[in-house]
Amino acid sequence: MTGALTGPPPGLSRRDRRKQETINDIKAAARRQLAGAGPAGVSLRGIARELGMTASAVHYYFPARQALLSALVVDGSQSLADCLQAAYHATGQATPDERWVAVCRAHRSWALGRPSKYLLLYGHDGRAATRPDPRIAVAMSNVNAVLFTMMKDAVADGYVDTEAIEARTPPELRGQLAAWRAQTPGLADLPVGAVAACMIGFAELHGAITLEINGYTPPQLTDAAALFDLRMAHVAASLHPHPHPAQPDAGPRHLHRPASGLRSGTVGLA
Repeated sequence: MTGALTGPPPGLSRRDRRKQETINDIKAAARRQLAGAGPAGVSLRGIARELGMTASAVHYYFPARQALLSALVVDGSQSLADCLQAAYHATGQATPDERWVAVCRAHRSWALGRPSKYLLLYGHDGRAATRPDPRIAVAMSNVNAVLFTMMKDAVADGYVDTEAIEARTPPELRGQLAAWRAQTPGLADLPVGAVAACMIGFAELHGAITLEINGYTPPQLTDAAALFDLRMAHVAASLHPHPHPAQPDAGPRHLHRPASGLRSGTVGLA
């Protein structure tokens, strides 16, 4: 899935169909530029030359280069969200740890297949993170909804020691996490420790993928997939409750319950 339209939606007038086709052609050319030279290589004038259009005609659809980049981010975010949602639902009766690794694998696979697009999604074009495009925030919330839903599964099954994580969180940061939770629809039922755990997991996931895409994995470690799985499994294990010495069998409950439903578009990491 690409997250971009392959053709005009049905029911449009002839004029609107042609407009949508032109927008799709411009986006396709931009994606080719992105794959070849990264965000810096996306040029409205270059797209105009490739498509045989005037620069002013391209500007009619995308008034500025940033508007085109933002459109690519929205499309890419939805494509990634679709991929993660499919991976989540495919896990069936898996444990939360197994589900986390499976969805992370899907995330990595999507990114490795579209490295320039992945880096674009996460702000490597120089976008100001403090002033995100509202459309991008909505699109990325569909990606993040999968991650938060997995956390809710893990908390419900006793796989996350939310009290211990919260206790290790500095008071000022606890307040910030609580404020973020209060301002983000869909997070009200997660403990502060679980919200902190979400950020830990997201940072490790994105960091591992970004380092691999940028070629910062030691060349001796040729089994990149196994290394990635090890890192993601370690993230999950680090969140587990530690058994009391008198109760060596205590820990996560492997209930193998069905995966809960996703509530897309309700949460974000912005």
